Amino acid sequence: MAENLSELWRQALDAFENQDWDKALRRCIVILQGVPGNFEARMKVADILLKQGLLDSAKEVYKVIGWHFTKAGYPLLAIVAIKMLTAFEEQYNDVLEVLAQLYGAGSDRVFQDAEPPRPMSLDDLELTAAGRNIDQVLALEGKPLAELAAKLAMDDSGFDTYPEKLPEIPLFSDLPPDAFASVLKRMNLRRFAGNGVIIKEGTTGESFFILARGEVEVTKKVGDEQMVLARLSDGAVFGEMALMSSQPRAATVRALSHLDLLELRRDDLEDEALKLHSVSKALTKFTRARMLNNLMAMSSVFRALPAKARHELLERFISTDVPKGKVIIEEGTRGLGLFVVLRGEVEIKKRDKETLVPLALLREGDVFGEISLVRSVPTTATVIAGADSELLFLSRKAFDEYVGKNPKLVQTLEQISDERLKETASLMSETDFLSDDDFVLL
Repeated sequence: MAENLSELWRQALDAFENQDWDKALRRCIVILQGVPGNFEARMKVADILLKQGLLDSAKEVYKVIGWHFTKAGYPLLAIVAIKMLTAFEEQYNDVLEVLAQLYGAGSDRVFQDAEPPRPMSLDDLELTAAGRNIDQVLALEGKPLAELAAKLAMDDSGFDTYPEKLPEIPLFSDLPPDAFASVLKRMNLRRFAGNGVIIKEGTTGESFFILARGEVEVTKKVGDEQMVLARLSDGAVFGEMALMSSQPRAATVRALSHLDLLELRRDDLEDEALKLHSVSKALTKFTRARMLNNLMAMSSVFRALPAKARHELLERFISTDVPKGKVIIEEGTRGLGLFVVLRGEVEIKKRDKETLVPLALLREGDVFGEISLVRSVPTTATVIAGADSELLFLSRKAFDEYVGKNPKLVQTLEQISDERLKETASLMSETDFLSDDDFVLL
């Protein structure tokens, strides 16, 4: 017998995976008797009834909890429930339009500072919290069991009041209701068990995801190691950068728990009905914010600073787009400031008489221009955009103002500049000089 409701929930999930529907229902019933507000158990009851072939009962539960989730500030869970309904009856697409009106741009119910509601945790809650005859419940089976489970899952007596302020939905609350509703109807619901790979680094990005329920881990290969960039939970959006840039996936995303994911594919975005400026604008805004967050986690410069200092420093940078082939820094000139590659790539070259010798290729998260700044010398190399790129730029003046308060940053940049100067000296002494025409990127 489980010692608490959290353990009982784990037993319910195991029973569900093993297709022991009655065992899973019994445990959901005990949980709902003890914690009526637990949305996980309510959704699981609907899923079990569906698996048992009790379609009408499952639909009724999905319908009730979908509406409850919408009003209670759980819009992503509401979308999951409605998507389960629309798999059987398309008429429920109308409910998505209501949700879009409530949570889309211009809604008088959505507030930026509204905290998403958190369900009561089952951790450490004793079984006696159920307040019922647990042994009697655990002995139920067949039709009485299914009927009791459905009744508890649909009971809204514990939800007499709903919040006045509803939380934003990441990315989507920037969309006007008509665009939001169109996107919602195109979205696919995907459900994952724990430990599954959702996105693999290096593959082509054809869709992006919003995590309605569960937890994922984002990792990136750095050298021979797999670096953990983040752990994402309910409400997170991922996969959008590769979709927007048409570049290979920059990271791997793996499920850490059972997941409900909402997926929107490139084909749907490119459909005539969804060629909406508002969708593209919202995606671009969200993607840039994500790129900045990833850069902070990956860059050797930003990793050296505390989290608060990272954000303060990033706020001082300005973003600039540079086309392929543009000379960003000319060797021998006064350094303008510090650059960080946000997107794309730049080529570092050093002049030997009339020849430009290739030294390095810098990509997302790499810095350049630091040697001139920290050593107060003319620039030591020429930097050319190797592809259409987006750079972050910190002026010399802003750098000097910030450095006085953050000597750790100077130390990091001095270390990078020392290593770069050594690499340059080694390359210049050992390389048979190549002309630009002979330079081939492998």
